[in-house]
Amino acid sequence: MSSVLEIIKKLNKEYSDENLITTSNIMPDYERLACGALGMDYPLFGGLPLGRICIYSGLQHSGKTTAALCELAAYQRKFPNKICFYVDVEHSLDLKFQAKMNGIDLSKLQYVNPNGLSGEQICDLIVELQKGDDIGMIVLDSLPAMLPAIVMENDLTKDPGMRGTMAKKFHLFLAEMTSLVNSKNNILILINQVRQAGTTFTGAPIYKEPGGSAPGYYSSVSVRFGNRKFTKGEDMDACKTNNGEGADGFRLSFKIMKNKTASCSRGGGFITYRYATGLDWLNDLLEIALTFDFIKRINNVTYALIDLDSGEILKDDDGKELKGKKADLVQYIKTNIPFQKTYIEMLNKYISSNDESYGSLLDERESTEIENQEKAIENQFNSSKNISNE
Repeated sequence: MSSVLEIIKKLNKEYSDENLITTSNIMPDYERLACGALGMDYPLFGGLPLGRICIYSGLQHSGKTTAALCELAAYQRKFPNKICFYVDVEHSLDLKFQAKMNGIDLSKLQYVNPNGLSGEQICDLIVELQKGDDIGMIVLDSLPAMLPAIVMENDLTKDPGMRGTMAKKFHLFLAEMTSLVNSKNNILILINQVRQAGTTFTGAPIYKEPGGSAPGYYSSVSVRFGNRKFTKGEDMDACKTNNGEGADGFRLSFKIMKNKTASCSRGGGFITYRYATGLDWLNDLLEIALTFDFIKRINNVTYALIDLDSGEILKDDDGKELKGKKADLVQYIKTNIPFQKTYIEMLNKYISSNDESYGSLLDERESTEIENQEKAIENQFNSSKNISNE
C-alpha cells in the first residue's frame, strides 16, 4: 500500500510539475500589475492579478479600450522582454491616440487584424499565440464583434437558426485559456459591450453582456465602466451639456463587479487623461491620497506627505518637511524622480491586498521560510516511507 505523500510525489513526477500538488501554506505568491494610475490600482488592491483572465465591460464610448491599453502599457514597462498583442476584431483602434494617452511602445506591440476570420478562428489563433514562451498581455476587443463561421458563411438574408454558437465556443476557448494564462503568468483582457435587455418597473434600464455566461464565469476580475466625463483643469465634469467641447481631457469611471483575488469592498475608481499629456497619474494619485488620508490635510491650503508606516511627515534631501500648498507638492513629486519612485512604491505596497484573510497566495514571505516548510514536508514523506518499508 502507498501513502498519500508517495502518490503525490509520483503524480508530480508523472506530470513534470513539482508544484502540481503541494501543501497549501507554501503555495507561491502571485503578483499584481500596477498600471500607474492610483484611481485604478486602489480599488483593485494593487492592480490586476497576473496569470488571470479579466473582463472590461460597459456602454459604448465608456473607455474600456483606453483602460485596457493603460494596463497593457504598464505590462510593457514591467516585462520589456514579453510580446503583447492587441486583437482588433472591431477594426477601429486609433493606435496613435492610444500610444499618446498611455505611453504604449508600438514597436513592441503586435497588432492582430483578423479581417475575414470567424470567431472560432480568432479563438484558435489566440490559443496558439498563448503557447509562446515570451507571450505578454493579450487584449481581445471585442467579444460581440466575433461572428461564428455559420453566420459568416451564410447569405445575410438567411437565418441559420443557430443561437449561442459563439457562447458555446467561448466556454471551450476560455476553459483552455484559463490554464494557459496561469501557466505563462500573463493576462488576457476581454472587452465586452453591454446592451439594454429591458427595463425595471421604475423604467430603469436593465443591461446584459453578450457572449453567454463563459466570460463572466472564467474571468477573475470583472470591471464595469460607466459614462465618461470631460475635464477642464481641476473640474472633473466641466462639459455636462456640450459633449466635451472645450475640454482639456476626460475621466473614465468604473466599479469592480467581481474580484476573485481580493475584496470588492473598495467599490470603484477612475482614470483621468489630458489630451495634451496623456494619463494624468499625478492628479489621480493626489485625489486618492487625499480622499483616503494618505496625505495629511493640515488646513484648507496646507498639506503634508506622510510616511504611511510611521505616520511622520516625509522630508526632502535637505531635511525639510514636505508640506505646503497642493501645487507645491505636485511640483516636487513631478520633478524629483527618485522620491517619486519611492513614494509610489510605498503607496502601492500600502494599498495592496496582503491581509491574511485572503489566504497565503497574497502573503509576502521570505523564501527561507518556504524552503524550511518544503524540507519539513520532505522529511515527513521520508519518515512515512521508512515506516511503510518496515
